[in-house]
Amino acid sequence: TSHPANPLLPRSKCRGLENLQDGWSDFYHKLEKMDLTGKTVALFGLGDSFIYPDSFVDAMGILYETVSEKGATTVGEVSPDGYQFDYSRALKNGVFVGLPLDEDNDADLTDERIEKWVESLKEHLS
Repeated sequence: TSHPANPLLPRSKCRGLENLQDGWSDFYHKLEKMDLTGKTVALFGLGDSFIYPDSFVDAMGILYETVSEKGATTVGEVSPDGYQFDYSRALKNGVFVGLPLDEDNDADLTDERIEKWVESLKEHLS
């Protein structure tokens, strides 16, 4: 079993529609072969909600789907309130599956969003 003090915190970034950033393919193929049963995973993703409003942080959603299928427990959901986008594969049951960050358009909100998210993770990782 996974000890909560050793969570997995993969970061994702999209390049256009549903494309993982360069360099992720090797990790992603390894991830697809892993058994993550008993592991705790918190995701955060980088995206551009203005240029890609129809696929905002989709890579985070792709990673969520994969780690969930592999048995991981995910933590760190975030409300979509305050984000401007049209669609995101990372939005499940009305919340983001992790922390979406938009350094291109909302950089002034990043520190506050990270602090709030980290506080929410503490209850799951203690």
